[in-house]
Amino acid sequence: MNKISLAGCVITDGNKILLIRRIKTGWYELPGGKIENVETAEETAIREIKEELCVDIKIVKKIGQKDFVEKGYTMSYSWFSASILNNQKPTIGEPERFDEIKYIVFEKLKEIKLSPNMENLVKELESGNVSV
Repeated sequence: MNKISLAGCVITDGNKILLIRRIKTGWYELPGGKIENVETAEETAIREIKEELCVDIKIVKKIGQKDFVEKGYTMSYSWFSASILNNQKPTIGEPERFDEIKYIVFEKLKEIKLSPNMENLVKELESGNVSV
């Protein structure tokens, strides 16, 4: 099975996490994306946040990694805790792909449609394997 490496960021505000909604699927997901050949996971996370949310971030730390299968591919996703720099406000940078940016209370995550990666992150948070 082919493997795709991805990286993204957990950006929080108190008890809320910043997610974006993908138009094609209607699910909420972490901002992030595919690691290009010459990039580290951290560089990918920074680039993807800039592309998707139009803000600069600082990676705080790597908080975990989990594999999942989607459309015949094994996706290996690295999660980073990050903070937005200089009080910048996230805006949609790829309106053809995403239609909403929203801080969602952690306790409400099970009530909305989540990407497979976000479902994994929620499980890891609940089990205590990951903390933000």
